[in-house]
Amino acid sequence: MWQKDEWVVVIGGTFDQKGKMKEPSFTIASILEIGIDDLLVDPKDRHSRPKFVPKKSCQRIPVGSIEIYEKTREPQIGDLVYYYRKDWNGTVTAAVSHVLELRRDLGNDVDALINLEDKQTWVSIQNILVLDVNNEAK
Repeated sequence: MWQKDEWVVVIGGTFDQKGKMKEPSFTIASILEIGIDDLLVDPKDRHSRPKFVPKKSCQRIPVGSIEIYEKTREPQIGDLVYYYRKDWNGTVTAAVSHVLELRRDLGNDVDALINLEDKQTWVSIQNILVLDVNNEAK
């Protein structure tokens, strides 16, 4: 089941008096050795030393099946999208809208025209998640 050199996320956290997790923490690590109930893992953080952790607090990361060169879907005109942007000061702007137009200026990324806070606004497609496509063939 577990294999050496496999990547795992080790889940920990802060618990309240009732045993409920208040604040989870996550550590990425590779497996060095496998015991009956525990693993010896080497955290990805270069400042940490190998640690023994319970298998029950670990989840595999299927690194071999992930396509790291895959790009996110680019919106097309008419697509239903979710716009999300968090500014440097922590202000979050979010909206669900349809893409009304697309434009590409010389040397810049593609922008989409969407309805944002009751007005049409040009936004970067880097801040857009496609929720549904206008053309089912795509």
